[in-house]
Amino acid sequence: MTQSVYKPDQQKTNQPTPIKVNKDKEGSLLWKGILIGAVVGGIASLINKNTRKNVQDRSIKLKDQTSSLYKTVREDPAVIMNTVKHTMDTTSKALNDLSREVREVIQKVDEVRQHSVETYSSMKEVGGELKDVSGKVKEAGREITDIPDEEDNKY
Repeated sequence: MTQSVYKPDQQKTNQPTPIKVNKDKEGSLLWKGILIGAVVGGIASLINKNTRKNVQDRSIKLKDQTSSLYKTVREDPAVIMNTVKHTMDTTSKALNDLSREVREVIQKVDEVRQHSVETYSSMKEVGGELKDVSGKVKEAGREITDIPDEEDNKY
């Protein structure tokens, strides 16, 4: 005799009991796992001498850049404002130019499409006329081949 792993009210649906997890505990465990993983990864990467030197060099470079930016903003904030304004103006002009060029391309595509339809219609008409001419040429050819010889025409 086998025992069921389902509760009596679940045997009808064959659905296992859902596992309930506290959302706060789940989020807390996630962040702890991320933090522990970052610390372990950082320690593991610093075991290598080249990695330590690279991290040290980049840290010094980042500190120097941050200090330089801080001094510039503190001494003359207008420089940053002018740089940002210039960048925004340049970007805005480039986007306007791009928008204009896209409109022009769309207009040219519409013109090509319109000319293609007109060309197709013209080609269709020419095709019909060629069929007519071809039929007339065939008919003339038959008439030429059906002309009796002079010897056959004797009375």
